[in-house]
Amino acid sequence: MESKIFTRLLVFGAMNTAAFMFSQNVQNDTITRGKAIDEVVVTGNSNPKASIKTSTSISTLKLKDIENAAPRTTAEIFRTIPGIRSESSGGEGNSNITVRGVPVSAGGSRYLLIQEDGLPVMQFGDIAFGTQDQFTRFDSFVSRVEALRGGSASVFASNSPAGIINFITKTGEKEGGSITQQLGLNYKNYRTDFDYGTRIAEGTYAAVGGFYRIGDGPRKAGFNSNNGGQFRLSLLKKFDRGSFRVYAKVLDDRTAAYMPMPVSVTGTDSDPKWSSLPNYNILTGALQTISLQHDRTLGNDGNIFNSDISDGMHSVSKTIGAEFNYDLGEGWKFEEKIRYAANSGQFIAPFPASVSKGSDFFTAGNFTNFGSAVYAGTNTPVDMNAYYMKFALFNVKLNNFNNFVNDFNISKKWSQVKMNAGLYKSAQDINMSWMWNNYIQEVSDNNARLVDVKNTSGTLITDNGLLNYGMKDWGNLKRDYNTKYDITAPYAQVEINATDKLTIDAGARYDIGKVSGYFSGATVTYTSRDMNGNGVIDIPEQMVGSNDNINVPVNYRYGIFGYSVGANYALNSKNAVFARVSQGGSASADRILFSGYNYTNNNDPALDAVKVNKVNQVEAGYKLRGAGYFLNTTLFYAGTKEANYEATTQRKTENKYQSLGVELDGYYRISRSFDVKAGLTYTHAEIKNALDPTIIGNMPRRTPELMFSVNPNFSRDGFSIGFYLIGATKAYTQDSNKLMMPGYAIVNPYVSYQIMKNLSVSVNANNIFNTIAVTEAEEGSITGGNGIVRARTLPGSTYSASMKFDF
Repeated sequence: MESKIFTRLLVFGAMNTAAFMFSQNVQNDTITRGKAIDEVVVTGNSNPKASIKTSTSISTLKLKDIENAAPRTTAEIFRTIPGIRSESSGGEGNSNITVRGVPVSAGGSRYLLIQEDGLPVMQFGDIAFGTQDQFTRFDSFVSRVEALRGGSASVFASNSPAGIINFITKTGEKEGGSITQQLGLNYKNYRTDFDYGTRIAEGTYAAVGGFYRIGDGPRKAGFNSNNGGQFRLSLLKKFDRGSFRVYAKVLDDRTAAYMPMPVSVTGTDSDPKWSSLPNYNILTGALQTISLQHDRTLGNDGNIFNSDISDGMHSVSKTIGAEFNYDLGEGWKFEEKIRYAANSGQFIAPFPASVSKGSDFFTAGNFTNFGSAVYAGTNTPVDMNAYYMKFALFNVKLNNFNNFVNDFNISKKWSQVKMNAGLYKSAQDINMSWMWNNYIQEVSDNNARLVDVKNTSGTLITDNGLLNYGMKDWGNLKRDYNTKYDITAPYAQVEINATDKLTIDAGARYDIGKVSGYFSGATVTYTSRDMNGNGVIDIPEQMVGSNDNINVPVNYRYGIFGYSVGANYALNSKNAVFARVSQGGSASADRILFSGYNYTNNNDPALDAVKVNKVNQVEAGYKLRGAGYFLNTTLFYAGTKEANYEATTQRKTENKYQSLGVELDGYYRISRSFDVKAGLTYTHAEIKNALDPTIIGNMPRRTPELMFSVNPNFSRDGFSIGFYLIGATKAYTQDSNKLMMPGYAIVNPYVSYQIMKNLSVSVNANNIFNTIAVTEAEEGSITGGNGIVRARTLPGSTYSASMKFDF
């Protein structure tokens, strides 16, 4: 196996040697497709500079690049960035994102943070039911997106050792604006984006922007599942020796959350055939239904809590921030970034706990004294040959996810040396309430019906499809989290221009974390309560899941030492090589609560082993620039040590992982009208140690060996046409390395035409060939099962048209 890996790396090395030889006769860099071949980057760098002069791997996406890629969600934007695996099948949030084979052991993005204007949206990327992409929306107010993989992220940000994705917004310095109207052609989507920037006085600039949309999204939920928008404002004052900027954002958006769906899988684990079940299309279907739009449960405060299921992922964020920089003279500079975000909302979505055909479902021990089953609200017996599911309705109230972030930095520059030091301070609240219920529903993507069950005496043991108030099979799960994470992180970096060609940088960071608060609901408790108000204690009301009201205190500290040392050597004006060694970590937040540790004993070795997840990285690369092309090649290694607890599987893990591979990022202009961009990442990953000895040596779940994207583009006389080809090779559903998810390649074509100077129209498509692209699955094998796997897939083909007016 190792010989095959090195053979492949040698092939890539030969490709780059040939590219180096070719480059010796090429002229200087030029501007192409509206962007510089070698752009100045600011993310993960103390001294903004052209990317060829940095010892990091960083990609820049401009607004037009993103529009052409036809992303239906924010996470889909990241699929075209080499090295980043974005499982964007969950809707406008709850996406799993990682970098270069670093594992996705639960959900979210534990090792990568999303930033807006250099500060994190959330301090932790993997908060259960409150992931950072839920509070991030892309709109035309974004100027560009910079994506840093590995490298200096360990020094310049907390809890993001694998990388940073930074949304950089407009400031109004560029006069003008735009209005874009987008319409879904084969799905319900109506969206308006706008932005405008102008100078309002000498050295003073203002910008506004945002979006609003309404529709059903790419999957048919039976109601308007997407409804909301975002508004942003920026004011910038520039003066002789610096600038001051204040900005604000208001996000209030409701979108559907798509959980794993019932999928038919036949064949064998190594050669499975994935397809839709009867009455449920895995490319267009959703588990949400018009038959279930209201949920009533017992709140953790003892009061009845009512929810509208169409709220889905309801994300509310009210943000205000400021940036100040000043040139103190004699090489000294001062920079301050500060932001406060009031975040809250709700997450409500059905998650299938078990699925089978009616003849098995109702007689397999799911119900005590089963007598009969009818479709809720009728006397019609269910079809025993159809499929049914018992699902947990994930109902989580995001009470308080507020955060405060402040990053202070001062630097000094001499002729060949630049030093900077900073102090980062943040506070993140995680206050949420889990209030889940248990329902019975048919498997259908067309207004699925709820099912009522009667016992042998003919008495209903359900109430309009509701089986349990609480999630009885999983230990109730009536939880309250109320914790605060306080981080103080001093950091410093030095950059030395040793020669005209050699630049060396070294930096270090130390995170001092303090965790306080409490949680409740660790023990299973039930009460009797008339939930529906009919004056009778019905069977589902005899055991209503309730919070135990026993507050478990949380009071511990942690420390994370991170460093990064890199060097960049310019062979000439068009070629450079670089290398970097880094260490960093990400603190465990809510994921380790309810796991039985002593959360008030800093000297407890069991707690100490799971407080911080550590990542060590090595990377070396070659950067090539030419008059009409560029190529970035990076060899990488990452070693990860982490702990986790997964609510849906009730599993606790403590694993060590290793990944190594190569990442390619390139562009080539074939003619004045035709060019191609492409990215490719090869990863060999392995579980090196684990609590479960049977998985040691296996490939981490959902990690493909190869990921790729290709974007050919033809443009002439205001007409542009092209497509994105995005794909990955096969991967295992679970660490047991049995059931295989198939490889896939999806095609997203686009065409646009500039009707006049300030008016353009475009049509784009996503997954035009309806490719089944499985991104995750709950089951690890089909052996001994019933041929049904709960999995998430990318949506099927969606088409949209847009008109953009620039002014």
